[in-house]
Amino acid sequence: MVHSTSLLGRPTKRRSHKIAAALALSAAASLVLAACGSSDSASEAPAEAPAEAPAEAPAEAPAVDSGALQAIVNQALRTESITADSLDPTIQSALTRASDPLSPELLDQALECWTSMDCEISGGGDVTVGYISPEVNTWRKVSRMEAILQALTYPEVGRIISVTPEFDLAQMQAGVRSLAADGAQVIVGYNDFGAALAPAFKQAQDGGALVSTFVGPAPDAPPGSITTQVTGDVCAIGVEMAQKAAELVNGAGDIVFFNGTPGNPQGATWNKCAEDELAASFPDVKVVGKYDTGWTLQGAFEAATALLASGQDPKVVLYDYADPMPQIVKAYEQAGKGSPDMVTWTSNNDLYRVWEENQGKDTEFSLADTNSINWPARVSVTALMDQIVNGTPAPELVIYPLPFVNAAVGLYDSNYGADYPGPTLVPGSVMSGMLSGS
Repeated sequence: MVHSTSLLGRPTKRRSHKIAAALALSAAASLVLAACGSSDSASEAPAEAPAEAPAEAPAEAPAVDSGALQAIVNQALRTESITADSLDPTIQSALTRASDPLSPELLDQALECWTSMDCEISGGGDVTVGYISPEVNTWRKVSRMEAILQALTYPEVGRIISVTPEFDLAQMQAGVRSLAADGAQVIVGYNDFGAALAPAFKQAQDGGALVSTFVGPAPDAPPGSITTQVTGDVCAIGVEMAQKAAELVNGAGDIVFFNGTPGNPQGATWNKCAEDELAASFPDVKVVGKYDTGWTLQGAFEAATALLASGQDPKVVLYDYADPMPQIVKAYEQAGKGSPDMVTWTSNNDLYRVWEENQGKDTEFSLADTNSINWPARVSVTALMDQIVNGTPAPELVIYPLPFVNAAVGLYDSNYGADYPGPTLVPGSVMSGMLSGS
């Protein structure tokens, strides 16, 4: 997945307070990995439409099949514990569309759009959707496919453009400007650069586009720069991590935190909220160390090596990124020990492999992770397209839950590479076309 600089943006003073309260984030934020309507151009766009009826009425949203919707909610979140009607209405709208299978022709079109970077949709409308993110790993590639598949649920979409710059602020800024200049009315992406990317987003919105970011928030984004941010509640996630760790140690034991880049606000937030929950509810669960990893494989290996050298013997490692966690197991293997149990955000194919290989051995460990968090890209598309098509005002902020789920045998897929993010909403035939042999 992914992590780099993110964590939420502030379009207005009123909105900034709302976001800060919802996410319990500090005002100065930047991060990894994985999202207003205060923009003048965005909020006024529907009002500028001609008074007379359009030549063609917009296509209506698919009828809601409650069973199908709940089934895809279960699939997206990897749990049956969250009811569809408890989710934000924009998430419900997005997943309702995702629950209606696309035709084989549109699935072929999705692969074409994913490969070509600029594709015309046969029989589509006049809306152009733009997508931007550095494509530094498979998580990013799958997230782009989720967005493409969602865009294809709208007959009004006639063109999809993708920009995948290097991991560089100047290139990201240029990419946003390129999408806007090329006519994208909808711009969706993973924002690695927080408020630093906001001027490019604002310029695009001032020109008439709508912008939505997903997973990685940007709390310092200024007014009018981002229409909708789709993200998780970082503090609530920290609380859930603490509760899962306490469950694994039966209410008493030592644990450690692994973080990304030093001082990143995501880590600072979930660490504090997890510690507060432990102090209030599980005083016998002690945090005996915190280690920075840079969200890299090497960083995780070095942190695990330092943990082993410290003499501490934690029962659980809590981390906000799954991909590097096999390196923790590797470090412990080299020391002749079994790994601690793990609680982590996102999911990862190689981690499932390592976990399965250790089941039934003396080195067996427990693993609790989340869904892959690729599907929120679909919510960003729907937030903006529903405003364009139906006149439904795009929300400033969409918060998704991130439940932790115990790993189960069978999640590892030998058809895909180590950094395959695990179960997603991308149909198997499409995923095979994307990633076979990766």
